[in-house]
Amino acid sequence: MIEILLFSAVLFSERVDFEDVRRFTFFEDNKKVDSECVMPGGIIISYEKISDFYFSVDGEQFFFLPVPITASGYINGVKVCEPSFPVEEINFRKRLRKRFESPDVYDKIKAEKQLLKEIFSRFSDKMWEGDFILPVKDYKSIRWNFGMRRKINGYLSGYHKGIDISARKGTEVFASNSGVVVLARRFTLEGNLVVIDHGNGVFSIYAHLWKFFVREGDRVKKGELVGLVGSTGRSTAPHLHFGVKVSGVDVHPAIFFNISKIVSETSGLVGK
Repeated sequence: MIEILLFSAVLFSERVDFEDVRRFTFFEDNKKVDSECVMPGGIIISYEKISDFYFSVDGEQFFFLPVPITASGYINGVKVCEPSFPVEEINFRKRLRKRFESPDVYDKIKAEKQLLKEIFSRFSDKMWEGDFILPVKDYKSIRWNFGMRRKINGYLSGYHKGIDISARKGTEVFASNSGVVVLARRFTLEGNLVVIDHGNGVFSIYAHLWKFFVREGDRVKKGELVGLVGSTGRSTAPHLHFGVKVSGVDVHPAIFFNISKIVSETSGLVGK
């Protein structure tokens, strides 16, 4: 029987502070969630080997299992919470819509998605240390809109898989943690896109950049400049879309902004 030490619901049911970012809660109605369930987009942590992904603390390993944003029912014996994801309506102008609606563009987007799928399936040794940092320091606002359902021009188009950091065009964007750049190129929807492999199946995503200053294969350190905020791809205003994936599964970035606290609290929950 697997002993679950921490549910991601702890993060999302309480207001969490980190650095100078204003308080936030994952739920629109601010209601606390059932502590016996895990949120879609969260993680399950256990002493037992429930996956190949782990943290090491003082020589002790904690395994973590990402929960897909579309999950329901039970995962690994753990109940999945029923989230109240709000719907965000976005209306693109006709000229912008036409750029993404031709068969040729559709085929290109499909190929780009397949490339990303292959990249996120890779597994390398752990390179990140401690908490991930907010990749933009001089920001205007942050939208904690992970999981929000998106209705684009009247049609539901899935879930938002990261957070949006609004900033002036040209604002510096930094690596959220150390790793290797596995993608740095122009994509159709994401615009100028950088993906960093942090090891242990963890990747960070930086989309809609105006410019990027790294190349595929570069090793970067936490806090190193990787690019500038822009509005390339399918975007209506300058901002950074920032996301985190674990083994190809989108998880709420707040988890990794607070990962040291999570691990330290986890290690104290159950004695050896």
